[in-house]
Amino acid sequence: MMSLKEKCEKQIMNNRGSALIMVIVVIAFISIMATTLLYVSGSNFYRKTTDLKTKESFYEAETALEEIRAALTVETSEAARAAYTSVSINYAAANSATRYSLFQTEFFNKLNENWQKKTQDPYDPTVPIPNVEVVRSLVSDPYKASISLDPSVANAGTLELHAEEGYAILKGVMLQYTDAQGYTTIITTDYLISIPSLNWGVDNARTDWAPSAGVESLERGTVDMADCVSYYNWVKK
Repeated sequence: MMSLKEKCEKQIMNNRGSALIMVIVVIAFISIMATTLLYVSGSNFYRKTTDLKTKESFYEAETALEEIRAALTVETSEAARAAYTSVSINYAAANSATRYSLFQTEFFNKLNENWQKKTQDPYDPTVPIPNVEVVRSLVSDPYKASISLDPSVANAGTLELHAEEGYAILKGVMLQYTDAQGYTTIITTDYLISIPSLNWGVDNARTDWAPSAGVESLERGTVDMADCVSYYNWVKK
């Protein structure tokens, strides 16, 4: 019969590997946790890096759209200046309503005239220039190849005049730009040109006016032509 001492010694011998097993289990658990944390951290870093590069690509691509907007702002300024000059010549002979109507008519006529010149070959006016080339002429060389017209939009690349409603619109401009890192941004948009809002002054002369009184009613605020050109139906794909 086995003594109590022998039983204890045998029990100790049977438990000699349990500590090693416990250490292996703990190490395995820690390794799994560390691997999971590294994977999650790596995924978050990759996602944030991709998001940052996508935004950089977008902002770089948006430069081309801003160049078109700036060019249209120049067109708006030139048309407004010509219309304002025309109205100023006959300023005293017209009331405010007539002045505005004349300004609106002259503005859209000049805007259309200047745009039509872009659609004709300067060396042979009978040769039309494709709409896409007209739009591409508004951007710098690095972005020309990225500009196209949306095939789903009727009359894309044509400047449509809506004089009675007080606006013009350039529809269906598409930008597909791929940066140096291979990220592609696709944007489609229209450009809405609103007629500048000008103060044409009071209709009736004031008999009680003095140099020190009422001057503020005759002051005309400056007009920011950039506010007259805005994006419309802007979509990032």
